[in-house]
Amino acid sequence: MMFLKSATTLIFASLLGMTGYAQAEFPEKEVSIVIPYGPGGGFDRAVRSFAPFFAKQLGEDTVVLPVNKPGAGGRLGTTTVFRAKPDGYTLAILNLPGFALPEILKERVDYDLRKMSWIGRLESQNYFLLVSAKSDIYSLEDLQSQEKITFLSTGYGSTVLAAAQIAAASLGLNEKSPIYITGYESTSNALVGLVRGDGNVAVSPVSSSSKYIESGDLRAIAVSGDEAIGDVQTFAQLGYPKLTKLNLERAIAGPPGMAPELLAKLRKAFDAAVQDPDFLIQAKKARMDVLPLNGEQARESLEDSYRFYEQFSASLSNPNAN
Repeated sequence: MMFLKSATTLIFASLLGMTGYAQAEFPEKEVSIVIPYGPGGGFDRAVRSFAPFFAKQLGEDTVVLPVNKPGAGGRLGTTTVFRAKPDGYTLAILNLPGFALPEILKERVDYDLRKMSWIGRLESQNYFLLVSAKSDIYSLEDLQSQEKITFLSTGYGSTVLAAAQIAAASLGLNEKSPIYITGYESTSNALVGLVRGDGNVAVSPVSSSSKYIESGDLRAIAVSGDEAIGDVQTFAQLGYPKLTKLNLERAIAGPPGMAPELLAKLRKAFDAAVQDPDFLIQAKKARMDVLPLNGEQARESLEDSYRFYEQFSASLSNPNAN
């Protein structure tokens, strides 16, 4: 009996040791960050800028692989990661509040953002309200005086369209029955449409808009957030403080149920990577607006997004539904 007890104890101890070893040795293979959109956009650019520095912090010879998985407005990639094993090898960059909007609008989705394992926020980007540089619209008052208002945007369920609808509601434009042209595949395509004259107004993240403003093709008449950019005043300065929180966040998360020790390791690597001076240089080149939050703060920011956008839920229906 003593022999059996000793053998059982030894086996149990060995199993514990093997489990601890596997955890301590993470990662033993490449880590994937799923990008729920196609190549070339802001989310793609952010991951490709961040991945080498994240890999460096995870350990020598670690590879962090960006994986584009577009489809269903980002839902396909998000669902894939939500259903993945919580072993740390499959992560995602997520669009906030974009991927929260279906839940806010009571639509069925196959993921629950509140259950995901939040590793950290990379970016928080404010929005410009934009018109063509050839337009006679120079202020919010000019926009509000237009007889016809046509917003250009990406499709229903996108963060950009939601921002445009919230801006329209807050600025009193809904009484003008604004038109929304939402067939553009990307924000950049919508901005090219604005330059071309397809419509007379758009809302876009600062990083996506800057090159069109610098080239003299577009003009910004207001910006969200707490600080003016150049001579572009904030919505709050112009009398619309409710629009201060209008923003786009890019955050890294993993599947639900990740072991606390593993999540702590990923968070530690994330926090170190976003403070790396070489990463910040690369991020600037990529026109990223790095404003990091740790994992717990990113989770709290998600809750803030739900609260903010829920107050505008009545304005976020599909503008082109029959």
